[in-house]
Amino acid sequence: MPEIKYIQSELEKHIYFELKKTAEKKGISIKEAIREAVLDWVRDKSGFDKNDSFFSMHTFSASKELSEKHDEIYEEQE
Repeated sequence: MPEIKYIQSELEKHIYFELKKTAEKKGISIKEAIREAVLDWVRDKSGFDKNDSFFSMHTFSASKELSEKHDEIYEEQE
């Protein structure tokens, strides 16, 4: 599994609400929408071949239940 780097940023309130509304329409989390936006930006600005297989990797997505009940689920599997 690839190493993960956590980041933090700020958005103007109106941009945040548009992001949230758009993500909800697509049925994805805000986190997933931001990952998609960053990947698109990197593809566009990096100068690398946009068809490179590196850019077609899929991000991990999990249900809200998993994040809320992580400890319970993890303990059940031990």
